[in-house]
Amino acid sequence: MTVSNTAVAVLTFVIAGLGTIVVAWQAYETHRTTTLSHRTLESSYSLAIDSARSRLDQDAPRIDVYVNHVSVLLDDAGENTASGWRLPADADRLLSVQAEVKVVNLMPHRTIHLKVSGLHDAAKRPDTEVLLVPSANLAYYLTATFTLAQWAENWAAQHAGTDLPHTTAGSVVAGDDRDEGVVDTWPLHLAARPIRPAGDEDQDQTGMWELAGGDWFRIAIRPLRERSYWISQSRNVPMPEPTYDRPG
Repeated sequence: MTVSNTAVAVLTFVIAGLGTIVVAWQAYETHRTTTLSHRTLESSYSLAIDSARSRLDQDAPRIDVYVNHVSVLLDDAGENTASGWRLPADADRLLSVQAEVKVVNLMPHRTIHLKVSGLHDAAKRPDTEVLLVPSANLAYYLTATFTLAQWAENWAAQHAGTDLPHTTAGSVVAGDDRDEGVVDTWPLHLAARPIRPAGDEDQDQTGMWELAGGDWFRIAIRPLRERSYWISQSRNVPMPEPTYDRPG
């Protein structure tokens, strides 16, 4: 091959390489521009959803839900209260733990739609659905009823550091008559160990038992609110969750 031919071959190789680099760069720029546009659209979409949610938050019903107190209802176990109970002889006797849940409408000029699940009102009506008039204050009750044998199992689980096997749950749900809006839910969970072995707490589950003292129940005094957002409640269309880009 002559010098001239060699130069032509080298030049051809260089031009081909430059062409490849240019094509690759154009592809990268196209991808970068597309990704940037996509992220810009996602960001705008998320900002729009955030704005819509903020608007609904400002117009949402305002409700206060809290646990007023927790007490023991002796049911058919009451006749042995003074002397305690003997297991397994009294194993099937019933004993209840009841949490009073207060629901307050904080809005002086607005009626709120309220329903409860797993709770009952003062008239013992379960799972009621009412209109909570302005500034109203209602009481509901979350009640856990188990046998003494089951409560003893709760004590044993607490003593062993494991989850209590016998608990109860309910919820308070509030909204209004607007199709687009929010629905607020307050989940409630009651766990308790209302009885304990009389005397030595290291004894087994047989023998004498008595009402427990001290820290014998667990329930959130101020349950955390869970809020859902709706474009249309009647058509069951929830508002989408905002999405945000993550670095990398």
